[in-house]
Amino acid sequence: MSLQTNKRQWEDLGQVDPFWGMTGTNRFGGWDVEAFLQTGEEQVAQVMQQIEHWDRPSHWSTVLDFGCGVGRLAAAFRRRFEHYVGLDISESLIVKARQIHATLTCADFIVSASDTLPIASNSCDMVYCWGVLQHVRNRARALRYIAEFVRVMKPDGLLIFSTLDTIKPLYRLQPRRRAYALLRTVGVPPAILYHRLKLYPHEVHALPETYVLERMQDSGARILHVQKDSPPSAPHQWQTYYVTK
Repeated sequence: MSLQTNKRQWEDLGQVDPFWGMTGTNRFGGWDVEAFLQTGEEQVAQVMQQIEHWDRPSHWSTVLDFGCGVGRLAAAFRRRFEHYVGLDISESLIVKARQIHATLTCADFIVSASDTLPIASNSCDMVYCWGVLQHVRNRARALRYIAEFVRVMKPDGLLIFSTLDTIKPLYRLQPRRRAYALLRTVGVPPAILYHRLKLYPHEVHALPETYVLERMQDSGARILHVQKDSPPSAPHQWQTYYVTK
């Protein structure tokens, strides 16, 4: 899958139901903004609690939120860091993020449809990427993103990202996503596909731990912890990586 195809999927979702796209709950416009942002506050608070014993990042200047969507985590991160940078492939999501956070200072929302991040090397105290990489079908591209996260992270900074380590065979079929893609190519509008046919565009793919560990080694990073987030019976095996350099 090309980056442009991936971009189109998220442009579509940004038009039809961006809040559901960020959370996976309350589909078909079931969120209000305040409740939506509160989930971001709760998630960031949990992250801060989890990392406090590592004494990293050593500074709290800049945080990069990769795959920021409409900025669910932006205000929560900004309360803890001097500068927030949100990066997303979708222009429709970034436009919405800027509207929601119009009064949030020292916060930048950037559209980037490249696997080379428009961020200087060694410039981010924390890089955070949650619930994003599983939507990248091309494994080599997902690994390039991880290498880029390491590049932009400061020494003694902290990188946190999640992946799907495995997906059980039945759940790899993704018939609703495949039907969406097929009908979209023949011109059916996103609103009809989503609201009337109950289809949705974004895909999910596994990125096994062996590939991630190899990329970490090649990038000069050091893994602090790999957290198993799913019970063995779950169809998707989530993992969260905590990394420094």
